[in-house]
Amino acid sequence: DKLGKPVSFFVADEEADRRRLEGSSRLARASQLVAEGKALEAVELLEPLLANAKASSERADLQRGLGRALREAGRNGPAVAALTEAVQIFDALSNREQLARARGELGACLVQMTNYGEAEAQLEQALIAIAKGELKDPVAKVHILYNLGLCAYAHGDFKLALDRFQRAELEGSDIGDPKWLGSLFAAMGMSRQETGDHESAVTYLRRSETLFESINNRVRVAEIKFQTAIALRALGHKKKGRETYVDALASARAAGHISLAIRIGTALAWSMSEDGHDFEAVAQAEDVVMEADGSNDATLQVVSRFALGRALRRTDASRAEQVLRDGVAFAQTMPPSAMFAELYSELSDVLGQNGLSEEALIYSRRAYTATKEG
Repeated sequence: DKLGKPVSFFVADEEADRRRLEGSSRLARASQLVAEGKALEAVELLEPLLANAKASSERADLQRGLGRALREAGRNGPAVAALTEAVQIFDALSNREQLARARGELGACLVQMTNYGEAEAQLEQALIAIAKGELKDPVAKVHILYNLGLCAYAHGDFKLALDRFQRAELEGSDIGDPKWLGSLFAAMGMSRQETGDHESAVTYLRRSETLFESINNRVRVAEIKFQTAIALRALGHKKKGRETYVDALASARAAGHISLAIRIGTALAWSMSEDGHDFEAVAQAEDVVMEADGSNDATLQVVSRFALGRALRRTDASRAEQVLRDGVAFAQTMPPSAMFAELYSELSDVLGQNGLSEEALIYSRRAYTATKEG
């Protein structure tokens, strides 16, 4: 009565404090769940809180936490929406530290969606904030550098990508996260491979493989073995590379990743064909065609038939022609791509080999057009 305030005024303050404490506690728990690989549980924990959030700062914190959880759960579309709102609110509140964190998360999510241009814009702003001292978080910095490296790699600037990865490695030497380190070493290995340093590429890829094996991530192990096989063959270790393809294929199949298994199986068939093992190459490529047809993925069906057609050229040119024609039929249902230029070129060569020179010229022209359009 002396203060001239109703009882509800004091109860409201107490309720607001209780909500803030509960929100902070659940945010911390959600972060822990994400770190434990339980991103979906984190999403379920945060979504009800967000529905009841009233203050702008409270909503922004929850959106950033939810965005991270959604990204880790593989739900990139909703993650981008949540993180974009968080960025907008933190910007309006002039909360520079949290704005930089949200931009780093948003950039990482956009990288996963292969939207590299927008990702780079967000990540560079976050890096500028770190340089200004607005965000003092070494772990956030190395993650931002890593994702900027992925953007450079996607743009084909492999030297810049390697520079960013090396900075991340140097500044993140104390980070003990095997998943992140495994991804970093894999990216460094692939960048070194693109710059022609195949020996160093193998070293980094092997380090990556060991880390992913330590956390039983079988899909990543198969991917790294695949890249290692490519590097080994580039070094001239053809037999070892071929054996590593076989190992990678077994790992992909054990992990149940059919599309990866088909890609690896195709590369294995090509390597067998290149090494003169024609009949083994044909048998391998036939297995891949069967797997690709079971996947109902037109791209994989095209690639697998290309591999089989190439393997058949020296032993059965007539069948090679038919298989490649089948591949072209699948390609007709898809947008033009440089990938199909090789298919048309291969069919052109086989047609010429089979005495169909006029039709061979037609497919040679298609190959040229596909290269330009791709």
